[in-house]
Amino acid sequence: MFNNITVLDFTRVFSGPFCTQMLAELGADVIKVEEPTRGDETRGWYPVEKGWSGYFMALNRSKKSLTLNLKDEKAKEIIKEIVKTCDVVVENFAPGVAERLGISYEDLKKIKPDIIYLSLSAYGQNGPNRKVKGYDPIIQADAGVMSLTGERGGEPVKTMFPIADISSSLYGAFAVASALYKRAMTQEGEYIDIALYDSVVSLMGILAAIPFFKNEVPERLGSEHPHRVPSRNYQTSDGTYIHVICNESQWLILCEVLQLDEKYKREPYTIDLGRLERREEIDKLVQDALLTKPGSEWMDILQEAGVPCALVNSLDQVLKSEQTKSRELLINWAQDNLGEAVGLNFPYKFANAKSKVTRPVPKLGEHTEDILEQFGYTSMQINELKKNGTI
Repeated sequence: MFNNITVLDFTRVFSGPFCTQMLAELGADVIKVEEPTRGDETRGWYPVEKGWSGYFMALNRSKKSLTLNLKDEKAKEIIKEIVKTCDVVVENFAPGVAERLGISYEDLKKIKPDIIYLSLSAYGQNGPNRKVKGYDPIIQADAGVMSLTGERGGEPVKTMFPIADISSSLYGAFAVASALYKRAMTQEGEYIDIALYDSVVSLMGILAAIPFFKNEVPERLGSEHPHRVPSRNYQTSDGTYIHVICNESQWLILCEVLQLDEKYKREPYTIDLGRLERREEIDKLVQDALLTKPGSEWMDILQEAGVPCALVNSLDQVLKSEQTKSRELLINWAQDNLGEAVGLNFPYKFANAKSKVTRPVPKLGEHTEDILEQFGYTSMQINELKKNGTI
């Protein structure tokens, strides 16, 4: 899909690396620039096996690693040479850092006028919080995610997976693809500013409808749905939990399956808003009924009847499931001294193309010499750059 597209990747930790890995596994040649002595700090993050970080490996497959000391003038000369052949630059420095380093969009478009340049940051390149440091949990707190997550009356909590990092990565990859399409039509480059804060806020459309229309602040509801009843986790007789959700027609089916009183098959119970206003009553009815059988038995009964439901699975169960395997969500590759490594694949399925691991996760600086030789540097010059701490 992105064959013949070269990406210069100045990103680290999560949001940027996840974005550029998507581009890499759709065919782009991604050159990850890392600090010479330690590289991306996540190279040492848990879990670590035989010198490899699982965290780093999950985000940096299919890339090349080039070490450069970005504060060194000779490193900046190397960057300017590489940019001449690049299509996309991605960075997730704090606002203002790229300018200080001389590798901002304004700097690089002088060298490559049609460059596409993506800046990922916590709060964006403008606004009152542009200089505020922010990682995913900070954004989850500030953007309201924590206020909406957790049990009724309980403390606010964060989601276990980094929703701010992930959403900004996805928006970033989509924006880059859009800009590449535009450039193919107009021959114009583009600057893209994506903030983790903006990305999370933009996901809240249906929840924001409550204060927009009703002037009410949404509450934490645990596993319950703000607009649908029933929709929550219900315990079964073997201690497992099952999530059940119904629309109006499915509610009538559920009434038959659970052998509920005939009154529940009439208004107001047959209307979504009617059940919403009677949430406690409905939830108690369904919970009492589901406590009579184990979860697996209820799954068979409800699925056969056509009622949407799912067991609340652990991540281990998900990774071992036939559904995960059949959808090719696990991906394997040969990784240096680890042997066969396994990770999660990207979910898109194309009829005539495939996302795939194009190269293993790189060692720090593994491709530095090859890249420099590609741009005409001799062995003597490369050794001098090493000696001076440039690479």
